[in-house]
Amino acid sequence: MKKENTKKMIALYMIAIVFVLGSMFIYNEYVHESLWQQSVNDILEATSQEEKAFDIYVSKEITNSRNVLSHMLEEKRDEATTLEQLSALVKKEGSQYLFLDLKQNKCYSSHGVSEISKLQQDLILNNDKEEGLIEPYFEDTTGVKMFATFVKGSYEGRKGVMIKETKESYMAQNFSLSFFNDLGFSYIIDSEGMILLRSSHPNSNRTFQNLFDLIDLSGNDESIIHSFQQTLKEKGKGIAQFDYQDESNVFCYVPIKDSEDWFMVSIIPNAAIMKQANHIIFSTILLCTGIVFVIGCLVWMYLRSNHRHKEELERMAYYDDLTQLYTYQRFKMKAEELLKESKNWYMLYLDIADFKIINEMYGYHYGDEILKQLAEALKELVGKDGIICRINADKFLIMLHCLQQAELMAFCEHINQSISLHHATKQSERTVMVRIGICDCDPSIELSNVDGWIDRSHLALNRVKADSPNCYAFYNKAMHDQMLKKADIENKMEKALAQREFQCYLQPKYDVSGHVLMGAEALVRWIEQDHMIMPGDFIPVFEKNGFILKLDEYIFEEVCRYLGNRLKKNEAMVPISVNISRMHFHQPDFVERYIKIKDAYAIPDGLIELEITEDILLYDIDQVRTIVMQLQRSGLTCSIDDFGSGYSSLNVLKDLPFDVLKLDGVFLRNSYDVSRSQEIVRSIIEMAKRIHLKTVAEGVESEEQLSFLKEVGCDMIQGFVFARPMPISEFDKRLVTETLHIYD
Repeated sequence: MKKENTKKMIALYMIAIVFVLGSMFIYNEYVHESLWQQSVNDILEATSQEEKAFDIYVSKEITNSRNVLSHMLEEKRDEATTLEQLSALVKKEGSQYLFLDLKQNKCYSSHGVSEISKLQQDLILNNDKEEGLIEPYFEDTTGVKMFATFVKGSYEGRKGVMIKETKESYMAQNFSLSFFNDLGFSYIIDSEGMILLRSSHPNSNRTFQNLFDLIDLSGNDESIIHSFQQTLKEKGKGIAQFDYQDESNVFCYVPIKDSEDWFMVSIIPNAAIMKQANHIIFSTILLCTGIVFVIGCLVWMYLRSNHRHKEELERMAYYDDLTQLYTYQRFKMKAEELLKESKNWYMLYLDIADFKIINEMYGYHYGDEILKQLAEALKELVGKDGIICRINADKFLIMLHCLQQAELMAFCEHINQSISLHHATKQSERTVMVRIGICDCDPSIELSNVDGWIDRSHLALNRVKADSPNCYAFYNKAMHDQMLKKADIENKMEKALAQREFQCYLQPKYDVSGHVLMGAEALVRWIEQDHMIMPGDFIPVFEKNGFILKLDEYIFEEVCRYLGNRLKKNEAMVPISVNISRMHFHQPDFVERYIKIKDAYAIPDGLIELEITEDILLYDIDQVRTIVMQLQRSGLTCSIDDFGSGYSSLNVLKDLPFDVLKLDGVFLRNSYDVSRSQEIVRSIIEMAKRIHLKTVAEGVESEEQLSFLKEVGCDMIQGFVFARPMPISEFDKRLVTETLHIYD
């Protein structure tokens, strides 16, 4: 039985050896043929490149000769000048220009003046072509073999030919290829096989003048020779294989473009090509053997350490390097699994308030320490009741098993206590707060995947402000409704603008007596199918997404159109103020666009006022000053709106040349100390008068507020105490029935 098994093993080994040897033989033949073909194609391509170089050389020589000939024919010169110019054109040894003056039958060259020779007549004058190559010939005076190009031309009855001669040795030096460590060489031949230019290579036979004489003597197949000759006559390109000098050679031939029947031929010993191919095959086999051996070793090593590698890869893929918490992708995988088992979970989205500032103040190393400390605190607090991950930067996720809400709030406070204690070791006065958005994984709410719960907890996180009394916020339906409402507004805003659903309302401004109508403020209302969307719902959305720029310009043009129509009808009017967002100050063509609209409706100067909120101080004050002055020079009045609403600074009044100061209604209501607020208002109005600013109090709602403003000398009142915002049609009625100021 044992012998039987041994025989089977030997048979299997023999079969394996035969298979390997057979595979190697097939591989050897395939690679041998492929490499040979590739090498020959490379040589053919190199020959083509050399042919292109020769074409470029010929084209350049013809172009130069044409330019020289033009000058010779167009400018009449004596013989001495002509000879001097031809001599100056020779820039390299072994070349010269010849000018044949056909009218005088003279040949001018660097050697002097002579009559046109019979050779020149035969080669050129009897040639029907206007320009081109001349078949190599022996120069009359020196007997040196020359390559030449010629160009024929005429000017005002004067005919001539310019010839550029170049020695064969120069051409051989520059246009003969060498391949495979100088084992290959090249010829230039004609379609009959005549060798026009031979390489200086030692294997280039110098006794034969025709290529086919070399081939015939070597006993090559006549059918192959005939095929080669036929291809040359047809100006074809290709490869042929002939015996030459007792060995097989590869002939690569390419027609020369600028000639009728010249070819560039490269000859390379087939043994040189096969030597390289054999070397590559041997190297490949050796390399493959080495690779097989190395792979075998690697496989053996892999099998030994597979478990350890698997653990390392899992750690890299599933755990954050800094905190050793789950990565975001691993967290989602685990969360999906846990949600399939139970829906009694909370999703918590965490980040550190102003973490970027902490990094800048204390360095990134300290920031990393805070992140690691937070991670350790979360591990300790969560334990086995949930899973944790670090998304990126200072953002974390916790999926926590359902607790009572009071316990969850205490959990959030514990997180902040832990991280604040660590930060205190730096003796920093800055408080570190972890903001937490919480979403209950309510089984009654159907979401396609865990991403939905994460998004909702993130939405709740965004509700936690830096000055909020709590460090956490719970996701609720109101947040969801607000998100949908915002999306609905953004989906409809462009269409609403195109369909003119945004309407201009005007709120009158009166003097303190309420008897004189002094102006109005343009306010926007969104009327959608007889339903009004309040500005508080859409203005904040537009200010975030930038659509406020389009809306502001739309309302400005509506006001200009309204005033322009009243001007055409010669009707009474009062100045109207229009709000503009601070975002306009980032638009390079803001002033140009607004002035263009104003001028299009021929609005007189001083009739439109632009209201700019005082948070403009957040921008470059010099840039703002320049823009305000440009607007004023163009006839627009500028006012500072909501003065005192949160960004108040005397720099606004000191540095910016506003015309009107508009007091925010916050000074008139909800004050803990009414008398103190009134003194502030009194001082602001007195100061405004001293620097020649008109004052407007907005948001005036009661007779008590009106009485006080009358006492302190406020110029204009805007508020419900006199009038609410109204459609333009209602405002027009007031312009007819009430006393107006300035414009009538």
